[in-house]
Amino acid sequence: MILSGVALALAGASCQGGNGDDAGVAEGADAVLAGEITVFAAASLSDAFAELGAAMENEGDATSIEFSFASSSALRVQIEEGAPADVFASADLVQMELAVDAGIVEAPAVFARNELVIVVPDGNPAGTESVEDLADAGLRVVLANEDVPIGRYAREVVGSLAGGLGTGFEEAVLANVVSNESDARAVLAKVELGEADAGIVYITDALVAGEAVEVIEIPDGVNVAAEYPIGVVSDADNPGGASGFIDFVLSDDGQAILREHGFTSG
Repeated sequence: MILSGVALALAGASCQGGNGDDAGVAEGADAVLAGEITVFAAASLSDAFAELGAAMENEGDATSIEFSFASSSALRVQIEEGAPADVFASADLVQMELAVDAGIVEAPAVFARNELVIVVPDGNPAGTESVEDLADAGLRVVLANEDVPIGRYAREVVGSLAGGLGTGFEEAVLANVVSNESDARAVLAKVELGEADAGIVYITDALVAGEAVEVIEIPDGVNVAAEYPIGVVSDADNPGGASGFIDFVLSDDGQAILREHGFTSG
């Protein structure tokens, strides 16, 4: 897919310490951590944003932050259909580009990055040792749906490997897929429960699982650098609170919390 100028601008945005004024976040309402703030965020942000939200509520003025976590594509559609949200945080540029093109999000900025890993159940019963093993006959692989970021990223990795291993590799891996899940956390759950021999998730998800899974790294040459953009929803009920939330995410304190959860700076 060729990204439009919106996504290319997002890709070039970088997080700045402090209030993030240079990162492309929409200006308008004064940024104030106050009132009720509704944040729609990618499922892979669940734990990091829960901690961010708690920190913000402690220092804000009567601030109450409500989160809705799901796949970025599902959240974007919900906002387009009128679901009340003040902030949208996506796990990829594509969904944010679509949101901006639809006029539902204003001037987003990239605030974090993530990378993909393979997870296998504790003990690795199928003996998976590398990304190439995903093509082994009979291996039960679980991915996310291809229309959500982690599912698209995973298929990009497989497609990149096919360039060196042949088209038969990609066909074999996809033939091993026994389940397509709604988001990265659902993929992780399948592997934790032993309902799959391997799955592809973000490294941040693997950290959440702890000893319930084992991690197999994906080579840098074929891995995907997932970029996470965030923006104020155009018809936000609390645009000042939304801007305040984003400022905190982009701040030194917010970035430190994200790093604790395995993300890298935007």
